[in-house]
Amino acid sequence: MFREQEWRVRSHGRCTTSTSQDAWFPEPARGADGLAHQRRQAFEACAGCPVRTECLVIALGHEVDEGFSWGIWGGVCARDRREAIDRATRRLSSPPDIRHLAHEVLVHVRQSRAQSQTRRVLEKPDHESCVGRIA
Repeated sequence: MFREQEWRVRSHGRCTTSTSQDAWFPEPARGADGLAHQRRQAFEACAGCPVRTECLVIALGHEVDEGFSWGIWGGVCARDRREAIDRATRRLSSPPDIRHLAHEVLVHVRQSRAQSQTRRVLEKPDHESCVGRIA
């Protein structure tokens, strides 16, 4: 089903030329801080990868079939992929459409990352409001 996509990921993925696989296969996240760190790590490890979406589709396809999620694929940590699969399977009476699920996951990750970055900026003690900087 995913042979051509797998070939593209193996040929063009950033992870395939890395000397350290630790970036893509970290220890499981523990606690909220660990999960936030792993989400940042996932985003950064795959940022700019030309086959990020294909990689995520492959991972989700295998994980729906196998029921087990591990590592960073397509810039998304294992916990986020597993939660997306669980939500989709509860919502549907049949297995989810993998490509549609990958799109939903990427949209969710981007929105969560934007919200997280906004919170970090607003939580800085020396943060000035936009109005204060303009005045």
